[in-house]
Amino acid sequence: MYQWWERHKGLAMGDYRRDDVEDITGRIPLLLDKCLVQGNIDLTVPELRDIYNKSVGFVQRIRAITQGNDLYWKWYVQLIPHSGHY
Repeated sequence: MYQWWERHKGLAMGDYRRDDVEDITGRIPLLLDKCLVQGNIDLTVPELRDIYNKSVGFVQRIRAITQGNDLYWKWYVQLIPHSGHY
């Protein structure tokens, strides 16, 4: 990541913090490149929206599959590393 930021010195961050940008993009340089719009970081680009929409859809499908059975949901969540929020 250090090299990516070095190549993009002087980048306009707007209200974003570097840590937040890295967290949202998963520290993936190619995805970070997609977030560059006219020298500014833009976290509303279609590529990120697409990832977000697919993630939400995935969670909704899993919730629907496990609906009515808390044990299945808890079992699924325990298999997936998370930040403690689900």
